[in-house]
Amino acid sequence: MIYLLYGDNEFKKRAALAALVGDMEVVRRDGEELTATEVCEVVMGQSLFMLEQAVVITDASQNVALWRELPELLGETATTVVLLEAKLDKRTKTYKWLKSHAEVREYAHFTEHQKPQLSAWCVERAKVHGAVLTAAQATALIDRLGFDQLRLDLALQQLALAGELNDELINALVPLAPAESAFELFAAMLDGDRGKVRAIIAYLEAESGDDGAYQTLGLLVSQLVQLNALVLSGGNTGAVARDFAAHPYALRKGAPYAARTTPAQLAVINSALAQADEQMKTTRVSPWLLVEAALVDIARH
Repeated sequence: MIYLLYGDNEFKKRAALAALVGDMEVVRRDGEELTATEVCEVVMGQSLFMLEQAVVITDASQNVALWRELPELLGETATTVVLLEAKLDKRTKTYKWLKSHAEVREYAHFTEHQKPQLSAWCVERAKVHGAVLTAAQATALIDRLGFDQLRLDLALQQLALAGELNDELINALVPLAPAESAFELFAAMLDGDRGKVRAIIAYLEAESGDDGAYQTLGLLVSQLVQLNALVLSGGNTGAVARDFAAHPYALRKGAPYAARTTPAQLAVINSALAQADEQMKTTRVSPWLLVEAALVDIARH
């Protein structure tokens, strides 16, 4: 039997693979390095002598020549063959052949709309690791780490080892996602909280080095564009979401700040971040220092 397991959800793919192979011995091969002759040897060898073994081939689609020959190589096999793929070109003849001759399963990450389901999964998965996680903590974990179940599961394992889960532990052990960190920084700037601005920048600089400064400024500018749109539209989140293809969740978070920001204040923020961007491109000054100087200056107004 041939199985094709593909998609970006590594956690689900690994679980599906474990269920398929059960107690069988597993022969693993890297498809990018595999030749047609080696496929014949491993598959036919298993078919003749070791029917209780499974052959697992990873990323065969990245090997164009091999991928093209797979229908012929696997057509008569009685061996359990599992093809693991991250991304696939569904236009290829091999994929179309597999759709007819193999069991094909796609495993994708959860989406924003499925966040409640993923949060519930985190709560249940924490129990597997011997920990108790609240729904609010699960949501916070997703906000920090994203929708990758494998990454979330590893974080839950680490948190469980630390003992009783609480908000302080999560804040200490799980880094904020770049976008979430940038929003916290942007909010601290608009709140005039210079101490928090400096603290977040110190944290980000330690986490990501100088390269992180450029990414952070890009995220800040993205939020600034949305703030401009919200202020100039009178807080019309629906119009901004439609015209700028912005996510409604991000706009809802920014709406309270837009309501209390005047066009004059907006001009000051635009000018300060534009100047920081120019200086980061033209000077040798520490990029984090330039970001901090701009945000602290804005926070003073």
